Amino acid sequence: MKKNVEALLFIIILCTNVSTFSLSMVYNFRMAQITRQPIGEHTDERPNSISALFFDYFQKMKNFDFRENYAGAITTYTRDIAKKTYFRTDFAVIHAYQSVNKKTTVSLTEIDDILFTAGHNLIVKKNQVVSVSALFGIPTHDVYTLQRIGVGIAQVGLGIQLDGMHKFHKPIDFLWGTRYNYFVPRNAFDSNENNYKFSIGSIADLLIALQSRTVLSHGVEGGYSARWGFGANATPNITKLDAFSYMRNSFYLVYKYTFLTKHIAHRFLLNIAYGFDSKPKLYGFNAVMVWAAWGIAF
Repeated sequence: MKKNVEALLFIIILCTNVSTFSLSMVYNFRMAQITRQPIGEHTDERPNSISALFFDYFQKMKNFDFRENYAGAITTYTRDIAKKTYFRTDFAVIHAYQSVNKKTTVSLTEIDDILFTAGHNLIVKKNQVVSVSALFGIPTHDVYTLQRIGVGIAQVGLGIQLDGMHKFHKPIDFLWGTRYNYFVPRNAFDSNENNYKFSIGSIADLLIALQSRTVLSHGVEGGYSARWGFGANATPNITKLDAFSYMRNSFYLVYKYTFLTKHIAHRFLLNIAYGFDSKPKLYGFNAVMVWAAWGIAF
């Protein structure tokens, strides 16, 4: 075990005390619901929707006593323009906590990046919907990735996503989505005050899921998502920068309850998810996330 601890410390030193797993919930694949689903049936009388989501995300390194916890809230506003186009913005405040060998190393509260999304339905049929969307993320604070864990990518993000839904004859829908985000390099300091032109690189996502088709009342959704992080770069070069590369697998289950009060549609969501890193193997994480959300369309 001592050798393992020494190996971990060596890697951290090589990476200039980098924590490669700082979290951005607005970019989180499942939290952002890559396949946009309206609250109840679409209607021109309810073009606006607002939701508040409260979450707790815990992860532990597989082979070491290295723990991180992120807890906070996300607010989302969506505006539908007829059945063809939508605009969405996501904002989050998160408390981040980290411990190594049961000793607290980081405890702080920060604002996540602000994410804007605009999309258009390419195909709208009775049993099929396909949409394309553009994403634009704005940082709210400096880059801390080279110093400690933090909240948000803290770099300008540019992305595109393609997602859709296919309705089977039985009351089940198939959901799918793909997404790619690129993060623009930005000045960042390490713990020794060395200045770099740094980028976390790119993030690619894949989602497949099934949901019960219920306009109102109770419903469930379950699926699998995968995320790849790659292409981190810095000028001047940082040794072992490929430590930022990873692949995470996640499985989730969501309970949904939807109902109407006059002209307002309400939706309550309760989610549990489990994820694990298949890359890197030695320094990968296992993660558990729970969240609850309440949204209204008006």
